[in-house]
Amino acid sequence: MTSWMMMSFQDSCSFTMMELSLFHDYMLSILMGIVVMITYILFYIIFNKNFYKNLSESTKIEIIWSVVPVFILIMLVMPSMKVLYLMEDIKTPSLNFKIVAHQWYWSYIVPFFKSYFYKINSKEYFFHEFDSIMENEKMPRLLNCDKSLIIPYKTNSRFLLFSTDVIHSFSMPSMGLKVDALPGRINQLFVNPSRMGMFFGQCSEICGANHSFMPISMKVVDMKTYDNITKNFLLENISENFTNIKKIMLLSYSL
Repeated sequence: MTSWMMMSFQDSCSFTMMELSLFHDYMLSILMGIVVMITYILFYIIFNKNFYKNLSESTKIEIIWSVVPVFILIMLVMPSMKVLYLMEDIKTPSLNFKIVAHQWYWSYIVPFFKSYFYKINSKEYFFHEFDSIMENEKMPRLLNCDKSLIIPYKTNSRFLLFSTDVIHSFSMPSMGLKVDALPGRINQLFVNPSRMGMFFGQCSEICGANHSFMPISMKVVDMKTYDNITKNFLLENISENFTNIKKIMLLSYSL
């Protein structure tokens, strides 16, 4: 989580964010070298009164200052293309989560793990859904929610996002995630958390008066804990009394 006087990115929670941080440091080192060189040349020209005629209208100099930037751009493009490929790479997901944006809260539709569903009192439940609304009384301020999205650790998960009203943006900096939630269109992104813990994000697209009060709270847990939490959420949200509960496996499953 971001804190005061923090000069760098948040600690990465995914391989994609780690690659983004490394590319940022690599690009910054090249830019610092360019700034130092240009500053040295600028001061040298200002304080040096001698004039070199070979530097004026020189074909060799013009070739150098045209070719060198090309090589610098190539040095930046190659790792940049690698990171873009990693971010857009389509993986086979183990779980599909639906994330619905509203003014001004998020709704999550969370599947059960390992392709099964519950049969309770002759009714079949393939997933459970809930709303996540900001809580003022909990810390960190303006980031905590009454219910958090739970995802499993070291598991390929796919987020399917859309909006019911205006354009929103689902942003989770520590995982390198940011995608728009658009009305009438479904966007997707993939995540594979590399460590467990509690992570926070916010809507990154101005979506109305309460845009600043639309946080994202995400918790990464191990697979067994994820299985237990999703089952408990389902049972808590069933208003009727249940007497017969069965866990049934599926041969094929999609959300």
